[in-house]
Amino acid sequence: MKTGTKLTIALTLATVSALARAEWGEITRFEDNTRIYVDKKTAQREGDIAQVMHLVRWGEPQADPGQPPYLSTVVRTAYDCANKKERYLASTSYAGAMGNGATIVADQEEAATWASISDDSMEERLWKAACGLD
Repeated sequence: MKTGTKLTIALTLATVSALARAEWGEITRFEDNTRIYVDKKTAQREGDIAQVMHLVRWGEPQADPGQPPYLSTVVRTAYDCANKKERYLASTSYAGAMGNGATIVADQEEAATWASISDDSMEERLWKAACGLD
């Protein structure tokens, strides 16, 4: 088995295990009834860099071309606690709400660059949760 395949399997199993124990707390809700949740227990920090998982519970079913619809997406993001920046790491979308049901699509394509985080945004709330600032 190739190393990349082993890593993908390990990450998938770790995400499934984390979802089974997740304690999602809602941090924001949008007008279309999309809700964002964070599980602070998943926050990990090394120096100024932290990671946390958040869940998007879509207000309406989402669909990528050629894929069945999904109702939720779990996203893993890295945060620069000192410079208030974020970098996308991975996501997995599920047929059911709250990370339940079949996996519909998984994206393991990490962003190459860091993005600034705006004040009073959902991203700022996630940055604070990841960095232990709330």
